[in-house]
Formats: sequence, structure tokens, C-alpha cells
Amino acid sequence: MTQSNSPSWFSRLSSLKKITWVFKWLLFLGMLLYLYVSVEAKGQSLGEVYRLLRFHLQQGHWGILGFALFLTPINWACESRKWQLLAQKIEKISFGQAFQGVLSGLALGFLMPNNVGDAAGRVLSLQSHQRLSGVGAALLSNGLQFFVSLFFGTLGWGFWVYHQATLQQWPQLLLLLVLVMTLVFGVVLMAKRGEAEQFLVRFRLFRWVDPYVKVIAEYTLSEIGQAFRWAILRYGVFTLQFALLLWLFEVNLPLDVAIAGIFLVFFAKTLIPALNFLGDLGIREASSLYVFSFYDVEPARILAVTLTLWCMNILLPVLIGTVWTFKLKWWN
Repeated sequence: MTQSNSPSWFSRLSSLKKITWVFKWLLFLGMLLYLYVSVEAKGQSLGEVYRLLRFHLQQGHWGILGFALFLTPINWACESRKWQLLAQKIEKISFGQAFQGVLSGLALGFLMPNNVGDAAGRVLSLQSHQRLSGVGAALLSNGLQFFVSLFFGTLGWGFWVYHQATLQQWPQLLLLLVLVMTLVFGVVLMAKRGEAEQFLVRFRLFRWVDPYVKVIAEYTLSEIGQAFRWAILRYGVFTLQFALLLWLFEVNLPLDVAIAGIFLVFFAKTLIPALNFLGDLGIREASSLYVFSFYDVEPARILAVTLTLWCMNILLPVLIGTVWTFKLKWWN
């Protein structure tokens, strides 16, 4: 019997994973290089970031920092409540179980692509034998949060284009149009989610996905609306956190500029989920430096803000979530 010289599907998959791994690390190193060059271009250094962190914490600003830190559990509590509501289609879970699943997913996002790790943590925290249907619920939860970020990001980009003459060119205006059209498409897709699920199963290539995502069509608009309100509330919480840290590190900007900039930073972070390993470390910093580079803001102050925010909203919850990942039932 002759053997085929063509590589097996397993070896091709392994090669693809290696290429993806190399690409992600190259991009991560590229973002770190961009951060370094941006700071050095302003005659500063990474040591200045550390100096700012120490200085402002020694100036008695613990009240602002404490309030921002207090918002961290509220942030993830909003996400947990949203997940609890959506998980009801698979099984009844308590708020504590939902909170555990969310932080477990956040921790697993450090080890695998962020959306995959997030869904895995939530699904594995369920006890039902139908828990793989939770993949669809997790996708819907992330989709609602993405839509909120897209909406406010579009507002932020519109504000930026309107106030920055250098951005009033056809590529930037085309991007604004694409964002608006994507918002409209998202609304139509949600309203016609049942028809979209039936359309998907017509294609043999996507038919295997149906058992995992068909639960999305089972939600009523009222149930989706309840989850959507928690998504908006969560967005408001971490927007307030960002604004408080801008105030703490004396990034003096008009309020409308600061808010629009925050919207754009969060949108950039949300738009690149496949590269969010290490909990979006680097993405938030690089996008913040670019967005606020249109104004006379010291890069070191922006880095101090974003690194503090990363420690609050990602690093600390991940340390808690890591403990809970050991309690997950991987096989059921």
C-alpha cells in the first residue's frame, strides 16, 4: 500500500498553531516597542512611569484610588449578573456560581485566546449535561458587550473625526460609515436571530456549530434586553474607573475629550479579541498612547493610568479566578 506524502490534517493544524503563536508574540513585542518609542520620543522613560505611580500614591490620593478599586468587583458583578441571566436557558445558577464562572473564564483567557478561554470558564462551571449549549449563551454575552463597546466607540470616533482636521479624510470617514452600518447590522441580526440560525444550518460547513449556538434563538427580546442593560451598566463602571485614574494622574483634558478618548480605547481593546492574551496587556496601552497623542499629554501619565487599570480589572481578578479554575469539572 502506498502512503500519501501529503501532511496530515493534524500536522497542518500544528503548523498553523505555531504560526499563530509566533504572529501573536511578534505583535505583542511590536506593541511594546511602540510603547517604548512613544515614551522616549517625548523625552521621557519607563522609569518616569514608575516615578509617577509612586509620587501620586504618596500624595494622599488614596481616596480616588480606593474608589476606583472599589469599582472592580462592581464591574465583574455586572458581568456576572449578565451571565447569570443568560445561563438560565441551560440551568439555574446562583450569582456566586456565575461570578465564579466569569472569573474562571478571565483566568483561562491568559492561557488561550481570550474569547475561547472566557467561554470555556463559563461553560465548565455549569453542571448540566447540556452545558455545551452554554457556548451560545457565552457568545451572546460577549456579543452584547461588544455591541455596547461598538456603539460608544462609534460615538467616540465620530467625535474625534469632527474635532480633528487631520482625520477628516475619506479613509476615516469610510471607517465611520462602516461602524454605523455594523451597528445597524447588529440590530437586524439580533431581531432576526431565529432566521439567522436557520440560515446557518443550511451550510454543511457550519452545521456542526448549530448545537452550540441554537440556544441564542431561544431568548426573548425581553431577556436580551435585561442582559443588555447590565452590559451598559458595566461599560459605565469601567468608563468611570478610567476617568478617575485620568484625574488621579493629572491628565488634564476637557471632559468631552477624555470621555471620547476612553470610548475609543475600550473599542480598540474590544476589537482585537484574538490578540488579547495576557489580558489585553499592550493593546490598551498602545491604543491609549495613539488616541491621546492628538493632545499635549505626557505618555508616561497615560501608561501609568492604563497599567493601574490593568492591575485593577485584569490582574487582580485573574489571581482570584485562577483558584476557581481548579474546581472546574472538565469532564461531565
